[in-house]
Amino acid sequence: MRSFQLVIVSSVVLFLASCQQDSASPKVAGEAEPQTSSAVTNESTLEETGSAVTAAGSGDGEALALFTRRILPILQAKKPSSCTECHLSGVELADYIQPDQEKTFTSLMNAGLIDVESPDDSKILKFINRRPDKPSLITDKVRQQELEAFQGWIRAAAKDPDLIAAKTSDPIGPQIPDEVIRHARKDRVLASFIENVWTEVGRCAACHSPDQNQKQVKENGEQVSWITLRDPQTTLQHMVDAGIINTDDPLESMLLTKPTMQVDHGGGQKVVVGDRTYKQFRRFIDDYASVVHGSYRTVADIPAESDELSIVTDIWLKITDVPAKYDQMLLQADLYRWTGNEWSEHRVATSDRLVFGKGNLWQHSLSLTAPRGSTWAKEMNSRRLPGGKYLLKLYIDQTGKLQKDFRVELGDGDSTGQVEVESQWPAGYGKMTAVRFPAN
Repeated sequence: MRSFQLVIVSSVVLFLASCQQDSASPKVAGEAEPQTSSAVTNESTLEETGSAVTAAGSGDGEALALFTRRILPILQAKKPSSCTECHLSGVELADYIQPDQEKTFTSLMNAGLIDVESPDDSKILKFINRRPDKPSLITDKVRQQELEAFQGWIRAAAKDPDLIAAKTSDPIGPQIPDEVIRHARKDRVLASFIENVWTEVGRCAACHSPDQNQKQVKENGEQVSWITLRDPQTTLQHMVDAGIINTDDPLESMLLTKPTMQVDHGGGQKVVVGDRTYKQFRRFIDDYASVVHGSYRTVADIPAESDELSIVTDIWLKITDVPAKYDQMLLQADLYRWTGNEWSEHRVATSDRLVFGKGNLWQHSLSLTAPRGSTWAKEMNSRRLPGGKYLLKLYIDQTGKLQKDFRVELGDGDSTGQVEVESQWPAGYGKMTAVRFPAN
């Protein structure tokens, strides 16, 4: 967790509880390393002050001297603090400092972040000292310097009766809701990346994964290998650094423009604007860009997460005898499982792709789907579909409405029929399950 993960004064208790619950969550390693704050990187200053920075003292003006020399520069620094190691936006150490020592101390004390009876147990110090699972050496150094600066000042200030007796009602900390702050946590962002993008990388692996793309690398260079095996954290950072995800202009992200053939793509068209994969990519990219730029200011600004989870498999479905009139239209195939007395309430698998009208054919790999939090959502991680009887419902976008608004979902008005199918659903392109298009 970042060195300084706090909330607005009015909701400190709620945020502290949430941070404890989140502490076991995955963290995004490899984010752009923060530049060292000018407040805490002057090596000569550290050497000169030495233990005096952290030693408690009660001399007249000591607290103010420490505040002026060690705390104010953090407020004035243009470079980010160690907070950026766990948050993409929403929290900075400077948010908890005011130009006035008295206002800073009393505001932190009123928020429960300073313990005047036991200064070293102050919550602000505990949060500054928190580290993510994979901290960087640079940020670790910044974190230690920030900790020493605050610890020395708090020890001295806690012995100043005038500071303790002072009163202030000034707010301190970020002036945005807890939910917005948590939404910008890197571990939350990583979870969204895994859910919306990483689950799809199997479709890109043949050309972009170093364990499969030797031919593509030889022809096009190492830049085609943007997948890091078994490491979504590093993959995400590389995608951002390489412009595959463009936070300044999300629609220009190569993750969108390449597979949809908006720009040349050697692998051909893999995604259609408005299909399930495109929706997932947009869900992540749009949200990521907004988080990076701090665009969310209220809870209402935060986009709702999808109620459905999905995961790509190597199970293939083929539909034959598709009328040629549907050529190059997006066909969506949803599978519902027979439970013994009825069809499942929710689809358990889906797939969508353009119809090859000249061949009267449609085929594609299946993605298993499940309502968030359901038993099937856990079981489908095996990437296997149980054998048995299923109901296949087909929908075709005959008006191109998905191209106009990718958020639209195909429904009953787009239905082109349904058919029962029984299969063991073996994995592999050469073992695909074949079904005839239902007669009208």
